[in-house]
Order: sequence, then structure tokens, then C-alpha cells
Amino acid sequence: MSILVSGSVAFDTIIGTVGTFKSQILPDSLDSFNMSLFAPTLRREYGGTAGNIAYNLALLGKNPEIIATVGEDAYEYIDRLNMLGIRTDSMKVIPKTFSPQGYIIGDELNRQITAFHPGAMGVSGELSLRHQDYTHVIISPDSRDGMMNRLQECSDHKIFSIFDPGQAMGIFSGEELIKMVVQADLTIMNEYENEMFKGLAGKYFTDITKSYGKIGIVTLGEKWARIVLEDTEINIPTIFVHTPVDATGCGDAFRAWLLYGLSEKWDIEKSCKLGGILGGIKIEHIGGQNHTFTRESVTIVGEKEFGEKFFA
Repeated sequence: MSILVSGSVAFDTIIGTVGTFKSQILPDSLDSFNMSLFAPTLRREYGGTAGNIAYNLALLGKNPEIIATVGEDAYEYIDRLNMLGIRTDSMKVIPKTFSPQGYIIGDELNRQITAFHPGAMGVSGELSLRHQDYTHVIISPDSRDGMMNRLQECSDHKIFSIFDPGQAMGIFSGEELIKMVVQADLTIMNEYENEMFKGLAGKYFTDITKSYGKIGIVTLGEKWARIVLEDTEINIPTIFVHTPVDATGCGDAFRAWLLYGLSEKWDIEKSCKLGGILGGIKIEHIGGQNHTFTRESVTIVGEKEFGEKFFA
């Protein structure tokens, strides 16, 4: 089974500051606003939706392929992906550019200021599928042309596709979003994105998936997920988590397990339950690619939380 992951391969720089943003802002200074912050902690993480999803698939024993454009600073990241067994044949380095970069500044109350530089991702629409032998493709946040072109190719070649617009939602019109939901076999968004979709398109994306006999999944944070099918809805509860640390990449972990289950011909409910387990594992670790697990540990959690043996 060949899985293609389309989306961003990025670096995340997380900066921790002293105090709170509120304490640094003088109400009378907003017209000429400047803020200087002392930042005693800084770390750089491998990230991006495609990078995170592929990482989790590799932990599961899959060898996914990534399609993405990156900058000249990505060679170390590409080497890491190859060492993990992730194929990078469809990745292209764009000369004289940076890879996508996320800069996240947090205060002591965990409030955040985030800036995202798309870099080389802006020309991902120039790439196309290397072949039509992929069984499953996920189209996660990327450039506008990259996402639209990838969905069109999957539709043309009848490849099972998952549409995951995420933070890229706002770059599309309502008409374009509706078209892409109709093209995809499965669409996944969180609650906030579903509301945002309605604001842009005039209806919830799940109304569209139901009308066209497609699959819709709404992730619900701590309540986990709701599967919306043509004639029924299924709620997937969250698992117990001992010590939540960082939610970064939990959604990507869920999507990886979903892809794994579908590629193994599991039903959608079982696949989403597996996604819930991995999301619970990921949230106990900092960053999107610092967690690990064994099939035995997943089996133990599956039996405890759902009464199922995922890897007998």
C-alpha cells in the first residue's frame, strides 16, 4: 500500500518569554506599539503537517512518501526523513529560499503570538504526482495551488483522498472549499475550522459530505472526534491521558493513524479509535516528532480504553 502525504515540511521555533504579554503592553502606547521581550528559552523542532504525519506513519512501520517544496535549509531534515524510512523523491528543494518557518512566542500564561513564513511552500503547486499507484493521499495545509492541484489529480485518477484544509482555510473562497470537499473521499476539520468553513461557504462541511455520500470527521479536542456518515454519526471518546504537555501535532498524529487504518482496510470507527490512542500518546511529549511507542503499548491502551486489540 502506497501512502502519499502532501503538505508542509517546516521548522518550528518556539520562544519562551518572562512574564505576560499583558504586563508588557502600556494602554497608551498602542498607536506607536513596540514590545521588547526577554526570552530565556528557545528550541527548534522539526514540524509541518506533512512532516508530522509522515513521522507517525513511519513509527507504525509504513514507508510514506512526502510531496512538498522546501528551501536550502532543509537538507538535514530530508536526511532525517530518509533515515526514518520516509520517501522524499517527490520533495523539491527551491534554490535561494527558506523552508516554511513557524515562530511561536509564548508567555508564562501559555498565550502565544505566532508568525508563519511560507517560504518555498509558495511554489508547491508546480509539483505533480509522480505516478498514479498511490492508494491513499492526504492533502494537508500547503499553498493554494498545491492543495487544489493535488485534489484534482486524485479525483482524476480515482485515488482515495483526504482533504485537511486546517490553517489554510482562509486562502480559499467558499465555492472553492465546497468543490474540494466534494472532490475528496474524506474531509477532516476541527470544530473551529468547521465553523469557519460555514462562514465562508454558508454551510457546515459535514452537510456537504453527507449529501454526497462522503466521510466527514470533526475533531473535538478533549472530547476527541465525531464521524459523520451519510446515514449515521459515531462519537469516538478521548482516552485517559496522565500528563498533558503539548498539543502541538496531536491532530497530525490522529491523521496518521487514520491513514494507517484505512490503508489496512480497517473500518472508519476502528481507524479513528487508533487515532485517539496516538493523539493521547503525542500530547504527553513536547513537539510534533519527539514521541514514540510500540505496538505492544498501543495494544494495552486499546484493550483498556476500547476493549479492542489493534495489534493482536
